[in-house]
Amino acid sequence: MEPAHKKQKSSVAISRLRSRSQLGESKEISKLRPGNMPITEVPCQLAHEINEDYETAVVEEGRIYEYTSAANPAMKEIPVMFHPAEQHRSGPTRVIPFDLSKNIGVPYPCSSPNLMASFLRICKGEQLSTSARATSQAFYVITGKGSSHSDVHGEIPWAMGDMVVLPRCPSEVRHTSDASVDSAIYWVTDEPLLRYLGVSPTEDIFKPTVIRREQMLREVEKISHEEGSEHRNRMGILLGTKATEGPSCEPYFPIRKHHSTKSETTVGAAAAGEVSESEGEGKPKSGGDEQQGSGTLTLTPTLWSLLNVLPAHDHQQPHRHNSVALDLAVYASPKGGVYTLMGPDLDETGTRVKNPIRCDWSTGSVFLTPPGWWHSHHNESDEKAWVSAATNCCLSRDGLLEMAPLPSLLPPTHSHTHTHTPRSITSYLPSDRCFRCKMRVSTHINAL
Repeated sequence: MEPAHKKQKSSVAISRLRSRSQLGESKEISKLRPGNMPITEVPCQLAHEINEDYETAVVEEGRIYEYTSAANPAMKEIPVMFHPAEQHRSGPTRVIPFDLSKNIGVPYPCSSPNLMASFLRICKGEQLSTSARATSQAFYVITGKGSSHSDVHGEIPWAMGDMVVLPRCPSEVRHTSDASVDSAIYWVTDEPLLRYLGVSPTEDIFKPTVIRREQMLREVEKISHEEGSEHRNRMGILLGTKATEGPSCEPYFPIRKHHSTKSETTVGAAAAGEVSESEGEGKPKSGGDEQQGSGTLTLTPTLWSLLNVLPAHDHQQPHRHNSVALDLAVYASPKGGVYTLMGPDLDETGTRVKNPIRCDWSTGSVFLTPPGWWHSHHNESDEKAWVSAATNCCLSRDGLLEMAPLPSLLPPTHSHTHTHTPRSITSYLPSDRCFRCKMRVSTHINAL
């Protein structure tokens, strides 16, 4: 610690420097004034107007860096991670967090700079309480059935394949599994973002929402039969809420009416755009171009969620995201043959990931893709494979996704045969480079 007499001397020097007489004597300082106005017209504090102790304290908090050497700061790298389904298939009722705080270099639990993901295992007939300082919480039911109750949002029943989304919740959420079956839930929140900013949520930015499994499957089936669907890089649906819809969107979300509780009806209406099946194909009541929400078409203002199907004996071209991706393998053939290849670069053809890491899917497992990494999904099995991807939303209008060129758009000389040997998923840390400028990605880039 700096001796008190040195601090006092420093404080006096600072105070003297801020006097008009000292400013006038310094040619370097005299040039740093708006419009090169005369020094006598530059507003500044006089020495006798400054509290020396406080001046020293606040000035010592500041830092100045040379631009070209500091514009691309060295940050801790985000690793590729795999969380197997075995973690939630056995053992006592508990929360199983995916905590990468040591890798990312923050003093609070996180799975990415802005998100925290966990498995919830709830044994049959038992209850598990969770809490989060978050604006958004998403609960995807991997298996089982039960209900979630909070003092703020009431009771919401759920079953395998349902998505429950809650806004800020000052009270605990108590999850109860049905007495006949164990339950597992994939839980994602934006708590790390709020912890990074040092804030707490003060208002609801959307209403409690439930998107049922039947709704999702019906919509995927619908788009799979649309003209041109075979040319899409993805066969999937983005999940959203009324708070994030746009003026021209007409989502097909009919309500499933098999629960009789009042809370289910209320939440179901929010998920369905506040319409019933009898009101016509689940479209929002209000028509025209009136803006209904933010227009981001995301799960919440901070969470982005995709349910994607990968047909048998098919693959998706490489693509990459600005943010860390947390992918849940909803279903993969138990015989194997479903996997993701990922890496920071494409090969010379521009259609395949160069020297990739291979991540094999297993039903109920989660894998993490670092920001800016190219990745392609492959299904060599005889069954459809399903994946639910979660990431944080871009708070700006910058693009979230970039895809590699389709092979049909490249010269016929390019080969598409995988001849490389994938690296081990547990033995490599990414370079964590921004895919736009190749600079190192900082831990706060996802919040921009």
